[in-house]
Amino acid sequence: MGADLLNIGKSGLFTAKSAMSTTSHNIANANTDGYSRQEVRMETSPTLGEGDYVLGTGVEIQSIKRSHDELVEKKLNNSITGHKFNEERTLQLGHVEEIFNEINSEGMNKVLNRFFNSFRELSNQPENETVRNVVKENAKIVVGDFHRIQKNLDDVRASINKKVALTVDEVNLLTKSIAKLNKEINIQEVTGSMANDLRDQRDRALRTLAEFFPISTYTDNKGQFIVGIEGVGSIVSGGISQDLAVGTTVPEGQTSADKGDIQVFFANRPGVPMTDKIKGGTLGAQIKTRNDEIVGLEKQVDELAHGLVLATNAIHRRGFANHPVPVDAEGNPIPNAAQKQVTGINFFKEPLDLKRAAEYISISDEIEADVNNIAAALEANKPGDNRVALAVSKLQHEKVLGAGTTTFEEQYLKSVGNIGLQAGKSKIDEEQSHGILAQAKSFKERLAGVSLDEEAANMVRYQNAYEASAKVIRASDEMFKAVLGLLG
Repeated sequence: MGADLLNIGKSGLFTAKSAMSTTSHNIANANTDGYSRQEVRMETSPTLGEGDYVLGTGVEIQSIKRSHDELVEKKLNNSITGHKFNEERTLQLGHVEEIFNEINSEGMNKVLNRFFNSFRELSNQPENETVRNVVKENAKIVVGDFHRIQKNLDDVRASINKKVALTVDEVNLLTKSIAKLNKEINIQEVTGSMANDLRDQRDRALRTLAEFFPISTYTDNKGQFIVGIEGVGSIVSGGISQDLAVGTTVPEGQTSADKGDIQVFFANRPGVPMTDKIKGGTLGAQIKTRNDEIVGLEKQVDELAHGLVLATNAIHRRGFANHPVPVDAEGNPIPNAAQKQVTGINFFKEPLDLKRAAEYISISDEIEADVNNIAAALEANKPGDNRVALAVSKLQHEKVLGAGTTTFEEQYLKSVGNIGLQAGKSKIDEEQSHGILAQAKSFKERLAGVSLDEEAANMVRYQNAYEASAKVIRASDEMFKAVLGLLG
């Protein structure tokens, strides 16, 4: 009987000690990011039959379980992915918006209007060389703003491409870390115990990974923990990770990849890019901003520049420049000489491809060389003829873009308005997703967080159990001594 009491007391003592150790571990990690509260699960030891009676044999530890719920974890990861997507979208769209805001004191719309107005002024003074200089200078400002917008779009694109490449490096480090943790967890749990702290570390790594793109996790029928990129495929399978890699595409119509876009693919499958399949997280936001807003703006600005060149040149070529009429030795005009010398001049350089038109738009060499090559008249040798200058000025309000559906002003304001609309929407989405993420974190904290008050109460409870078990052992010892005394 004394031996039974001793074993029962010992089981209670060891169990209470383990519970106090776990409680102390909880208290020590109360402020550790990603730590999940652990709890000792106890069960009665196997009973012992003695005659007609079944006697208890004490207590034993069933498991040390961490507070964890797969659905809560999945919701948190999804919330992280959604918020990081909106946060990065707001950041990148802000950079794109600044391209237009930083020249807002002038603004492409104002610059274009001033260009057309200078042609209108030329129509009022068709022989005035000073007004022609104003036309040329305003045209240079238009060209400069097109170049500036294109360069800034290229800079944002290059910055995004660089961030995509850096993100891929971070992802590869994380997936290697997760694969390593999978191996360590399998080794530690081979005996049946739970690797709680290692699982917490893996969950933290997964939450960081979820910042970059949507992830999915599951355990396959072989017990391997699988991490996948949603819509793409697995990136970690047990102790093996798949590296991502990046490559630069060659833009259409060019032979160099200098201004190409970064594409993402599995390192062992370089010919199969996954870039467009990544729909969330910071990586998804970077790719979407680059592929949608920047490409869309480039197309619209190119159409604006290309349309301006074609429409202006189509009118300007029909006109005649402001040059003195050639005369013969007797001072008489030479018939048809004017038409041969000063008609058919382009105002802007041609040919100009639609692709990258904003980058390559420029004033023609003839206009650069002599402002008197700027045509105002539709007929040669006709003083006061202003029909070409007036026709160019009227382009300001004519629907010459989009197959005759849009003016230059409407095209530009549409471009600026769209990016402003998207930027505003992303800010609202960011605020909403921040609230959703805060709720998910709060729910996770309620489930797995450490309450110091609760742990302090547990410590007292387990300490009392420890002391009570010690008293059982002392009682058993006294019983042994009493029996020995009777025998002695």
